[in-house]
Amino acid sequence: MRARYFLFLICVCSITAVSQTFELELNLQRAHIAKVILGCQEGATRGFDRKVDIFAPPPGMQTGYAGLRSINSSLPLLYKDIRGLEVPQEWQLYCQPDGNQSITVTWDATQIPEGFTLTVKHEKRDYDMRKVKRVEVRNKTTLIIELKKEDAQKAP
Repeated sequence: MRARYFLFLICVCSITAVSQTFELELNLQRAHIAKVILGCQEGATRGFDRKVDIFAPPPGMQTGYAGLRSINSSLPLLYKDIRGLEVPQEWQLYCQPDGNQSITVTWDATQIPEGFTLTVKHEKRDYDMRKVKRVEVRNKTTLIIELKKEDAQKAP
């Protein structure tokens, strides 16, 4: 009886975790790097994980500057930020366009794990990243990207 109860608890607790490792590439146009990578994998944390997370290179000249912000604000921007499997998760993508050129952020929605939603918050609006596949950043800003479990109440 105890074994069944324990197994039930494990199943219930796993509902709030991403069931798979995933990585999503955010392609950047007119930034100092061509892409950043966010994702989840077992054993990773919200903080900086050596051999998992990767720092972004320093900004270039006459180009936009972009990278994922670390939870630890004293660290430089990240090129790759992988979190643990628990949800919800939130990433912050810092974008600083150069002059009057915008930074375009694009992604492949097929990389988003099934059963979860990714939302990007930009200019006081929320965009479902399965439906909208690009964002234009014209001014220095931080995009908020949220991973959540899909609402089971939603109608198909």
